[in-house]
Amino acid sequence: MDRVFDDLPKAEELRRGDDIAPDIHNVVSDIGVILTEVYEELATGNRHEAENLTGYSHPERFGTASLAQCAPPLGTALAHLSQVVDRLGFLHENIRHSSTGRTPPPGDIRIVIQEHLDQASTSLRTAAQQLRGKATEITRVFPAHADAILAHYTYTPVPPAIAPPPGRTR
Repeated sequence: MDRVFDDLPKAEELRRGDDIAPDIHNVVSDIGVILTEVYEELATGNRHEAENLTGYSHPERFGTASLAQCAPPLGTALAHLSQVVDRLGFLHENIRHSSTGRTPPPGDIRIVIQEHLDQASTSLRTAAQQLRGKATEITRVFPAHADAILAHYTYTPVPPAIAPPPGRTR
C-alpha cells in the first residue's frame, strides 16, 4: 500500500496532460489488484460456508472482515483518480503541441488535479492505516499467506546502480 502511495504523481509533473497518465494507470491497476485480492478472500470464505466445507472460524471471519474494511477508502481513492483522468482527458482534447514545444496546462487545472491527487493519497493512507491496525489479527488468521501478502505490498527502495568511472569497466 505504501508503494502505491509513493507512486502517486504530483500535478507539478504535469506539462501537457499525458505526462502523469502512465503513473495514474499504474496506481489504478495496483488498487484494482488489492481490491481483487480482498474480494477473493471474501469469496473464498463465503464459498467455504456455502459448500459446508470446513467453515471459517471466528478469527478467520474477523480477518476477512478486517481486510474488507480497506475497500471503502480504496474505492474513494479510485473515485478521485477518475476525476484526475477526466481532467487529463480535458487537457488531451484542449492543449496542443505548439511550434515552440509543449503548451503548459492552465494553473487552475493543475490545482484541481493536485486536490484530487491529495484526496486519493489521503484515502490510500487511511486504507494502509486500517490494514496496519489489524495486521496482527490478519497475519494470525492467514499465516500461510501472510508472508507472501506482506512481501507483495512492502515497498523496498532499490538503490541506484553505480556507474563505473569513464574508461573503466567492472
